[in-house]
Amino acid sequence: MNDHLIHFSNRNVLFEDLKHFLDKHQQAGEKLAIVLVNIDHFRRLNTVFGYQVGDELLEAFAHRLDHISRDKDYIARMGNSEFLLVLPQIMNAGHATLAAHKILNSLTEPFILNDTEHKISVHIGISIYPEDADSVSELIQKAEVALISARNSASTFAVYSEENKQQDVYAWDMEGDLDTAIENEEFELYYQPQISLQTGIVFGAEALIRWKSKERGYVRPDIFIGIAEQSGQIDAITWWTVNRALREIMEWPKAWRPLKVAVNISAKILKDVAFVDSIKSALNIWGVSAEQLILEITESTLMEDTTASIITLEELKALGVGISIDDFGTGYSSMAYFKNIPANELKIDQSFIFYMLKNDMDQHVVNTIIELAHGFNLKVVAEGVENQETYEALKQLGCDVAQGFYLAQPMPQAEFIEWLQNYKIQH
Repeated sequence: MNDHLIHFSNRNVLFEDLKHFLDKHQQAGEKLAIVLVNIDHFRRLNTVFGYQVGDELLEAFAHRLDHISRDKDYIARMGNSEFLLVLPQIMNAGHATLAAHKILNSLTEPFILNDTEHKISVHIGISIYPEDADSVSELIQKAEVALISARNSASTFAVYSEENKQQDVYAWDMEGDLDTAIENEEFELYYQPQISLQTGIVFGAEALIRWKSKERGYVRPDIFIGIAEQSGQIDAITWWTVNRALREIMEWPKAWRPLKVAVNISAKILKDVAFVDSIKSALNIWGVSAEQLILEITESTLMEDTTASIITLEELKALGVGISIDDFGTGYSSMAYFKNIPANELKIDQSFIFYMLKNDMDQHVVNTIIELAHGFNLKVVAEGVENQETYEALKQLGCDVAQGFYLAQPMPQAEFIEWLQNYKIQH
């Protein structure tokens, strides 16, 4: 085994070793890379399988890092689920990214622990000496910035750049603005109607959060929701959304009741042990029946923590709350998971709906999802319905509910109430 592979948390020893590397490279005029590797969802693995399995995984992961490293590379455990690699005598950043690819490729094979397979994913941040910094602390700090950048993007690794730093500062600033927004109620809910395809009557609406910041103006949800999830502010935003939706549904015209309201929730909030009780309390406070509330969770995020999520979703479904699997068709759930998901409905991702009239494969996917869902006694919702032809085609395929700009755009509460009062049943 590589002599440089160390399991410790003594930062003084680590910094002394790294300073020795830095001094040698400074004298020789050579480059080196700092590579931070963080194991995703490690705390959850400890919780579900126990700390012994977690420790065994860390040791097995360290051995795998050692196996793919060069003799002169240095590997140390930085924290609970983070490892640091020093890559001496590199030519450029490209060599560091090759190392990142080697790490990622090494994880394609699962770890076998207690006769059970465990697949893990990681995020990686890289900094380069001397381009990014000339001190140990700064190099580690900039590798951390790159690691955060990788987490906030679609990539699994990132090399430090000033753009990383600007993004990090932007996210930091926005965290503060989000705190202000939560306190001052700068959020508002818009509602997009959902129509029963077979009857033409209003089924309900999806609640979509909007933020008009006093400092930034309108901020897109795809920007601030991701930052809120990283910062932990998503819980407060979710509870604001749930309570506002339940309050406002009681203002909708009685002629259309009981309508349903769908609220998007983060998979992270399902881990809250008090989540089900909090939903019960919110329903009681606003006098809304559980059957009128639908909680939407994306297929991909559900699959990240299937066991824990399913337990919570089963409790919610038993309570009468509807469970909707959003963006269905874009994730990676297998039939083994699918048959156990305690859901009431599937929402077909709009990427399939947009082109289903022009693309036979998309139409086949839509038809297959509808038949599959109905086989499991699930309702099917199609989002992104943009024209009458798509609406009619979905109706012919037996889809249950539609939403999209053809029917109505998302609108604030007052406009939605007016829309309901003037709605004519679709035929």
